[in-house]
Amino acid sequence: MKIDKTTGLVGAGGVNRSFVARMPALLGRLGPVKGSSLRVSRRIAHGFRAGIGVAEYAALQDCDLIWIFAPETSLDRTAAELAQEVELDGKMVVLCEMMRDSRRPSPLGAAGARVATLNCIPGSDERVFVAEGYPPVTARLRRLLAEEGRKLIELRPASKTLYLSGVHAGAHLLMPWIAGSVESFRAAGFTRGEAARTMQSLGSQALRAYAKAGPKAWNQMAAEQLYRAIEAGMDTIRQADHRLAALYTDDAERLLRLFSAPAATKAVVKLASARAS
Repeated sequence: MKIDKTTGLVGAGGVNRSFVARMPALLGRLGPVKGSSLRVSRRIAHGFRAGIGVAEYAALQDCDLIWIFAPETSLDRTAAELAQEVELDGKMVVLCEMMRDSRRPSPLGAAGARVATLNCIPGSDERVFVAEGYPPVTARLRRLLAEEGRKLIELRPASKTLYLSGVHAGAHLLMPWIAGSVESFRAAGFTRGEAARTMQSLGSQALRAYAKAGPKAWNQMAAEQLYRAIEAGMDTIRQADHRLAALYTDDAERLLRLFSAPAATKAVVKLASARAS
């Protein structure tokens, strides 16, 4: 069966290394490819082994779906250039790997484009994606990804910042605690490998507990254990590394404030005293 090449791509540096390059269902439908120049356009198409490199945005006029993979800092300029040469009213546009929400004002929306964003969830081996935006576009993305056995999670309207918050909390904000755990083990005599494997095991256990019980996984018993550990060992921790002590006294206090149980309240007072000293 012949597939109409009615999908266009506006690409910039790095697109040949992105998930787009590993989506055969998309590449099989790819027609015109527009880069910063005809040479770049042809290089992108050659790297994909799909599509045709073009010199002008106008070549995308007959496309009903246009993908954009470009630096976020230059997206509005790229979108304005596209809107000058292509009638976008009613066309579907997919913004790849953007932090912005599809509802953010841009030349695309002003020109009447139906916009959605698509992001690959980090750590999913490009098997799970999130999308938000114009429902017919996200529905089309769902069908396209399903052809490749990939999953699409559709975000609630205006909630992309919450998704990104989850990504940063899970991928970046945990790093100080991971480092604190590993360095504590190392100070106690573990090798780096032993410390990292132990931390990985503990982290996996905690994640499984939360997946099973939700917030109840952090309970009165956990608060009491944390309090006893701090009460017994803060002086030793401070002598070993004042940064670890600060991690305990600052961040553990925030956790314990979630509970009103006597042990938790007592621990908060202890932590505040320890930080003050």
